[in-house]
Amino acid sequence: MQNLMFRAQMPNRGSHISFMRNSVPIGCLLFLWLCAGSIASAQTNPPGLDQFSPNPLEITTPDPLAPASEPLSSSQRDELTAALEELNLEAAAKLQAGDGAGAFDIWFRELRLRRYLGQAAEIAALSRVGSVAWSSSKNIELQLITKRLEAIYKQVKSQVPIELDLLQALAAAFSQVRAKGPTVEVYQQILENARQNQDILAEGRILKAIGLIHINWLSYEKAAPVYEELASLIQENRALFVANAGVQNSVLSAGNGAPPQPVTAPTEVDALRQLAYVYQQSKQPLKAIAAREKLASVYLNLQNSSAIPPLKMAIATDYQSIGQINLAAQYYQEAYNLAVPIQQYAQASEALDKLALLYRAQKQWEPTLRIYQMQLLLEERAYNWYGLMNAYDNIGQVYQEMKAYDKALESYQKGLEVAKRLGHRKEYFAKKILKVNKQLQKTS
Repeated sequence: MQNLMFRAQMPNRGSHISFMRNSVPIGCLLFLWLCAGSIASAQTNPPGLDQFSPNPLEITTPDPLAPASEPLSSSQRDELTAALEELNLEAAAKLQAGDGAGAFDIWFRELRLRRYLGQAAEIAALSRVGSVAWSSSKNIELQLITKRLEAIYKQVKSQVPIELDLLQALAAAFSQVRAKGPTVEVYQQILENARQNQDILAEGRILKAIGLIHINWLSYEKAAPVYEELASLIQENRALFVANAGVQNSVLSAGNGAPPQPVTAPTEVDALRQLAYVYQQSKQPLKAIAAREKLASVYLNLQNSSAIPPLKMAIATDYQSIGQINLAAQYYQEAYNLAVPIQQYAQASEALDKLALLYRAQKQWEPTLRIYQMQLLLEERAYNWYGLMNAYDNIGQVYQEMKAYDKALESYQKGLEVAKRLGHRKEYFAKKILKVNKQLQKTS
């Protein structure tokens, strides 16, 4: 009887749900739903590290592979190295199979054991695994590896004397985990060591490496003073750097997303080109011009005349960007004058084209036409029919703007002849001719 009475007092399933909706705050229901989703996700996704997980590189649980005593004998080192290589292969296989969490569990075990083989071996392993963590978007693992590298760096720089090989290995490792700040800091330490030893070539290579890091991370304002210093260093020691140009060194550079690469001995050309580039990117055209002027002088001394016209063009563009039209025109003219004797006809034509556009923008029709006439002669000399066709088109446009329709018609007709020869833009010139004929009819 009591059971029957109890059932009679209970609402049915539908009314119970309605009661819950009316009595439980919506926020609580949402919280319960999110918790249920998290539990379901945890059941389907493999466990991994999060910010609350213990640091797997600091686990002190005894490992069966850990040597019983130190220092290790040669045979013990070989045995441990072989065992760790097996762990590395096992981890790589797990990652390939899609078990990222399992792979990094094994890699972290390997990294803990690598400490028994010394700092150089551990740094190399951290660099390798860190690169995998970065490419796999394992951010927490990457942070832990970076933290361990920082701890090693703190130990290394406290040693007297500092082991340069370890510093270089650390620079490479920090670059692999894309830790820009620590990478630059280690290079600065290497740079100080080079200066203390008065190793000018090493100083130059390290400055080049630091500059490349800043460029690859788009830190142009930080790169500029580095390349200024490098350019000055090379200028003061030109003979030494010329004698060692192209010699490769073990110092490494790094970028955001790029693995480290060997850095060769820098040259004055290299330093000034990069300096001009970083000033261009950081919107400092006057400083970019100064760097390019120095670079042009260097090319002149090296008798590399083919490299000078493009520089003059770049300087002209810089002057044009800041409204110095007369100076821009001067440098476009210089680029043309230098390009023609060495048969850089494409460069010369481009210089004339840009020069003509300067005058055309100011509606100075006569100098504009003279320049296009020079371009016609140049394109004929270079047998560049496309360039010739475009020159006739430009001349026709200028005459149209001057309302000299008869001369515009003549230019378009010549352009059409070239277009027919090329089988290109025939309809364009036909339309131009039709339009000019209509304009002539209106004026007659």
